[in-house]
Amino acid sequence: MQNPRILRFLIENTQDETIKKHAKEKLKFTPLTLQEEAMYQGIVNYKNIPGLGGFSADIIRAAEEKLETGGNYTVHNSEFLTGANISITLTKEFMEAVENDAEFELRFPDVESYDAKTMKIYNEEWHKVGDVREWEKLGYKVRTYKKIKAKELWNLVNICATYSAEPGIFFIDNANDMTNAQAYGQKVVATNPCGKLLASR
Repeated sequence: MQNPRILRFLIENTQDETIKKHAKEKLKFTPLTLQEEAMYQGIVNYKNIPGLGGFSADIIRAAEEKLETGGNYTVHNSEFLTGANISITLTKEFMEAVENDAEFELRFPDVESYDAKTMKIYNEEWHKVGDVREWEKLGYKVRTYKKIKAKELWNLVNICATYSAEPGIFFIDNANDMTNAQAYGQKVVATNPCGKLLASR
């Protein structure tokens, strides 16, 4: 997210402290200099004098906003991941948690605790499985890295997708329910970033 207005919106409206923290870290505030403050005040002073100064209502409104804000908001690392095509996989459990306003566990294989033998299996097999639920069924340890209100994460995804067109969303359980790969004993485990091509095993 490279839009300062949206980052400010997230800080003011999200309830999740992690989302707020990362939005604040991304946002950079530069206070107005005395010269800038005087310039904007000079523009605003023409507000009640129609026809003088040559300033449109939009320019005066922008100057008022600058004075009210007290500075300029920009983003750190504005080139970070620019132009990347990122998609995320969502499960039925996640969408049910969104609908029920429940917490959702963000889980992944617990690679930090794996011994050399298990890590070798992970490196060779995880990309074929790709689903932490299936990985756990195979007997491998998984870890909950964070619990989050599903609706907060869903709102973040939607805000980012609306204002930056990323991330794309792939409903993997729906894909598996409807794929004809089942007839061959296969299932969808991944997609390309645009969600156009499915990869099964």
